[in-house]
Amino acid sequence: MEMSNSENQSCCNSNSKKSFLKNSKKKIMIDEIKCIGCGICEEVCPFGLPKENSKGKYEIIKQELCVECSACERNCPEQAIILEEQKGCGCLWDARQRHSDKTNTNNKNCCC
Repeated sequence: MEMSNSENQSCCNSNSKKSFLKNSKKKIMIDEIKCIGCGICEEVCPFGLPKENSKGKYEIIKQELCVECSACERNCPEQAIILEEQKGCGCLWDARQRHSDKTNTNNKNCCC
């Protein structure tokens, strides 16, 4: 179900700082196609969250334990790891697009 632009923006403009912060968790995405199974992400993660799966690729099993330090993303030689930020409206967008989204007002990747 698609929401109108005013419905989408109302959640972000609710002036509820507590509500916004509660929903600003990041989700770690590991692109299985780009992942070469080197294990660097598991080595640099302070909690060893990335784990090798049966295909020899890495995935994050316990997202809730992530402290969002981005060590895995910064050290991945294949740029297979992306931290997506969930904004107050609940939409996900690639954190790497943060700068271009702010400078490009015609960008339709996010409702905010």
